[in-house]
Formats: sequence, C-alpha cells, structure tokens
Amino acid sequence: MPIKKRIELSPGSFLNPADKKIVVNLASEDILTLITQELKTRYSPETQKQLLEESSQLLPDFVLQELLKRQEQVVNVNPDTLIVVNCQIAEVEVDDLGFDLNIEAYFVIADTTGQNHFRANKIVLWSNIWGDEQRLFDLEDELGEQFWTDYQIQLLFDEKNQQTIELSVSQTDDYTARLEFYPSLKMFSPSIVPFTDNDF
Repeated sequence: MPIKKRIELSPGSFLNPADKKIVVNLASEDILTLITQELKTRYSPETQKQLLEESSQLLPDFVLQELLKRQEQVVNVNPDTLIVVNCQIAEVEVDDLGFDLNIEAYFVIADTTGQNHFRANKIVLWSNIWGDEQRLFDLEDELGEQFWTDYQIQLLFDEKNQQTIELSVSQTDDYTARLEFYPSLKMFSPSIVPFTDNDF
C-alpha cells in the first residue's frame, strides 16, 4: 500500500513518496561559508604545525615526505588572504551512517612575500539525515531492500519552502591544483593534480 505522505527525516530532508527519492535541501551560502572557514583554519600556522606533528608519528615515511613537500608549497601563507574561486560537487553518498557531500574546493592564498598559490582541497561535508531511530525504521519499512542497496538522492539548493540540512566537515585533504584553458569551449577549468610515482 503506497504511503500517503512523505516520511520526514532530519530537518531539511525527507522521503518523497512519489518516486521514493530521499530529498536533501542545501543552503549554498552556508556551504561556501563552511568551506571557507575550514580552509582558513586548516592553513593557519598553528594547524599546519599540529598536523605535521601528528602525521610524523602515524604515517609511513613516503607519505610523510609527500606531506612535507605539500607543506613547503604553502609555507608562511596568510589565511586571511584566502579566496575560494570555485567549488564542484564531486560525489554524493548516502549510507546507514548519514549523508556525505564530497566537494572539490579551489582557492587562492597568498604567502608573506605576496606570492599567490592556487590550491585545491577535497572536503567531505557530512549530515545525519536519518533523524531518530523510529524514522529510520519507517524508512526501512517503506523502501525494503532498496534501503540497504540503492539510495536515490535528489538535491535541492536554497529551496525557501523547506528547511536546510545542517552540515559539518568530516574530512579535508590538500592538493596541488592547475587551471587549464580549453580553446574550443573558450573557458578555463580547474582540476586537481593527481599523485604520481614521482611525488614520492
């Protein structure tokens, strides 16, 4: 028997009974603010020192060397100069733990000599969209096997008639970035520089 009304999950998310998609409403301004704050904190001298100290005890030597190499590229940067120039949603994931929004954030940051650095971070924003246990059970009853195997997600941005979900940063990784020009499209496109064997 089809359900007659949507199943409310956490504020800002619900199950649409018509197509059984989990609808998630996002506030684009909140996402940009969260990403900018995370990046400014990450590139503060205090955070960089702490990350290096923690990593030196936990990471294999070749990974630590790559981390040192990356840090040298952004040494003595001023977090207050950081400007996010592009954000791209790389992937959206939902599992029994919650909702993950994987974002590639490209930004410019200046060092103390005035030189600008073009960098990228892969940032995972997380939200517990399931709400309390009873809502989770209701959703499992409605979706059956689909609940565990095939989540269908619909993203809404800045939908004024719906509350937005609350996001937090769960992971951040630093990368070198590049800006390439595509003559046929007459546009520049940013991309992350992948790791190669020469990096280690």
